Amino acid sequence: MAIKSGGIRLSADFSHQYTHVFGAGNVATDGVAYSPIASFGTTAVEILNELVNPGFSLNNQSIYTQLTQQFTGLNGSFIGTVRYFWEAREEWYDPAGVQGTMRTGSWLPLMGTFSKSTGTLLSSEDTLSNYLSVGSLPHSPIRVRLTADALQPNSYGRVKNSSKLILVGSPIPGT
Repeated sequence: MAIKSGGIRLSADFSHQYTHVFGAGNVATDGVAYSPIASFGTTAVEILNELVNPGFSLNNQSIYTQLTQQFTGLNGSFIGTVRYFWEAREEWYDPAGVQGTMRTGSWLPLMGTFSKSTGTLLSSEDTLSNYLSVGSLPHSPIRVRLTADALQPNSYGRVKNSSKLILVGSPIPGT
């Protein structure tokens, strides 16, 4: 094992793969589980906000996303158009003092903002998958969130447990 040269955050010269499943731990009789339901309406609300933490910092080499979200009207009410977007940012602790200092990056879009029309008594479920550029997310842990709003006030959203983020990178020693 060799230590790579470069800036303050160095990394070891071997790859590690970490898979984070969103909504993990939920159980369903038909095998299809979802994250807890988040109600939203005309104001944007976070449907999901989770930290993807491999247990140590990674110098990211590749990031793969497979994200499935579902939007429905409460009590069969009409939804109309739902607008949603997935974002991510780096989060880490600098080892300053006993507790360390929380550092965060800026929220960056994982994909574009989507608008989708949904009629009365219907659910909208989409799966978005992609290999992401690591240029703006060079290190892990990464916090991921899904935010949505709608034209109608009575809507809810949730994330399917088949959603995942796969990180491949080199561990950063001392983290």
